[in-house]
Amino acid sequence: MYQNAILLGLCQFLFMASVSVGLSFTGIVGEKMASSTALSTLPFLTMTATTALLTLYVPKIFAQWGYKRAFVIGTLLGSLGGCLPLPVFLEFVFLFCTSGILTGCYQASALYYRFAAADSVSNEYKSKAIAWVLNGGILAALIGPLLGKYSLHLFSQDYLGSYLLVACLALMVLPFVGLTKLPPRNLATTQSNVSVWQLIRYPRAIAVILLSAGGYAMMMMVMLASPLAMNHCGYHASDAASVIQWHLLGMFAPSLITGSLINRYGSLPIGVIGCLMLIGGCAMALSGLALTNFHWGLMLVGVGWNFMYMSGTTLIMQWSDLTLRSRLQSVNEFITFGVMTITAGGTGWLYQLLGWQSLLFFAITVTGSLLVIVFWQKRHKDTF
Repeated sequence: MYQNAILLGLCQFLFMASVSVGLSFTGIVGEKMASSTALSTLPFLTMTATTALLTLYVPKIFAQWGYKRAFVIGTLLGSLGGCLPLPVFLEFVFLFCTSGILTGCYQASALYYRFAAADSVSNEYKSKAIAWVLNGGILAALIGPLLGKYSLHLFSQDYLGSYLLVACLALMVLPFVGLTKLPPRNLATTQSNVSVWQLIRYPRAIAVILLSAGGYAMMMMVMLASPLAMNHCGYHASDAASVIQWHLLGMFAPSLITGSLINRYGSLPIGVIGCLMLIGGCAMALSGLALTNFHWGLMLVGVGWNFMYMSGTTLIMQWSDLTLRSRLQSVNEFITFGVMTITAGGTGWLYQLLGWQSLLFFAITVTGSLLVIVFWQKRHKDTF
């Protein structure tokens, strides 16, 4: 029953393992190359902006080409994106940002691993299928940063081996995609005349978007700023990789139980707990600048994101109207990565302007506002 979910979970592992290398080092490399800290996260901006734009077209691409072909093309672009940063060590900034565009294409296709797994099973198993896919992130959390750490000094030029590793991990996705037996995606379900404003009037649609987009934005802001803060505190790049490892573990390890918790208690209560966990992680990071504070703070932020993201995704898949569900998937992914684009582009500037502690206070304030709105949405019925 879960064969596709397990295979796509392995694809998720390889994708997240390659992404973890970028999360650990791209901000530091970008800061060295940029004229100021404010521009250090520019490569992330190109990646998330590309993903955001593609979310408007990805549903039609999957419907016309099928899941398999689209996943293969996305993977090949991701591998090329891993190779393209290599000239960055000759300070070709343009190619470094172009790599972000190709990685954004890979990310846009990888977002649908969880939807493809959910489409393969009946309604009562969808949350568990999604969890199986996200479970791949557990392996990525354990192995990805370690691979990045040990490939850091593989060649005479630091970071060269790490980016070669990204390309290799992307290519390793291909055989697992080939083994999947995925259902076709109906083109008719991607054709909807419902506007965004009409869509968000449906019960729980706002909660879906806030849990997905809001949780992702706040998590990403803290995640991207943490290597910069650690670098300015005198910690090494290997320390940043270790903190990202704990963060990724927090993001994906709860998936072992999140699906069951959602089935038992409902999506929105788990989403509310996720908001509280993310706030708690920021508070932990605020309590000091020791390496332990970074480790535990980022791990709790990751757990909060997992609860919020799983809740939002499950709410989407519970929508009975296939056309509206597909429309909400597209709109939700677009808004999520649109907000993430702003976050990726603004985190370096915000960190330079506010500093680490004030940035954490900002994340707590925004997440607290999301918590109030999501809690209010609990008044609506669970079904769509």
